[in-house]
Amino acid sequence: MAAFMTVLESDLRALSAEARRRYPAVKDAAEHAILKLRSLSSADEIAQNEDILRIFVMACEVKNVKLSAIGLSCLQKLISHDAIAPSALKEILSTLKEHGEMADESIQLKTLQTILVIFQSNLQPDNEENMAHALGICLRLLENNRSSDSVRNTAAATFRQAVALIFDHVVTAESLPAGRFGSGGYVTRTNSVTSDVNRNIKRLELLEAEVISGSHDVRRDTITKAGKLGLCLLEDLTTLAAGGSAIWLRVGSIQRSFALDLLEFILSNYVVLFRTLMPFEEVLRHQICSLLMTSLRTNSEIEGEVGEPYYRRLVLRSVAHIIRLYSSSLTTESEMLSIILQKMELFCN
Repeated sequence: MAAFMTVLESDLRALSAEARRRYPAVKDAAEHAILKLRSLSSADEIAQNEDILRIFVMACEVKNVKLSAIGLSCLQKLISHDAIAPSALKEILSTLKEHGEMADESIQLKTLQTILVIFQSNLQPDNEENMAHALGICLRLLENNRSSDSVRNTAAATFRQAVALIFDHVVTAESLPAGRFGSGGYVTRTNSVTSDVNRNIKRLELLEAEVISGSHDVRRDTITKAGKLGLCLLEDLTTLAAGGSAIWLRVGSIQRSFALDLLEFILSNYVVLFRTLMPFEEVLRHQICSLLMTSLRTNSEIEGEVGEPYYRRLVLRSVAHIIRLYSSSLTTESEMLSIILQKMELFCN
């Protein structure tokens, strides 16, 4: 803790020095914060003192690249050390939204980095407004034509990791067996469909063994607040993968393959959610399966993203997960998907 306080004081001094000529109010506030910091001895005390957070937000509000860079870096440190009160999250997200709209690439990257730090901390949003706000910042930078390739790639990676962290949190909040049934971060697409599915079959067998032994109570209609947030995200990703607009995330559209890639990841790594929580199974049954059936029936030579090989591979991967991992509960849907696949094979031959 002493090292954190020393670093924080050093950052405040750097802020004061940088603001000395053009921003005297920031300079004075930084010096006041240094004196205040010396009277504090823990992260909890820092979180309860508005002066410390206020100076870094003030530095960001100036929208000077150097001051913003220092301010965002310090916000990350405060968040990582649980030195910010949850009630301040809304203000921080508003600051990040404004910085995401700045033209400077380094500030956009620091903004995305701060978003990820939030999702990795105890400050992870716990209501729909803040969650949608945080995820929306990533998606806007991802879809902004003026974003550099570096920013777009970072925005995509940040959003993917945030999705994984959100669903990890859902598993924990619902008291489900996280360690054995798929959580722990976003994975790359280096494995084959077969190896992916076989790995999750083993997970499913372990889950079913727990059900039989009575050590795990399955098929629940009610879900926690965290579960509802995960469900909102799942529904919006399904809508985006179908080419629609996300109401909750307030995004007009994103690349359909990006949304479907995330859906395929969720289906393969969070089997326990769909096998246990009825609201998740309903979205899988009525929305995701419908999306996959429609995508399979689409002519492979159609122009646009849906006709691209990568999108179609994602569809086939997702269909494989449905048939292999969920057929016992989605009997009709699995049979229909299998029939469509058989017709496709006959057509190709």
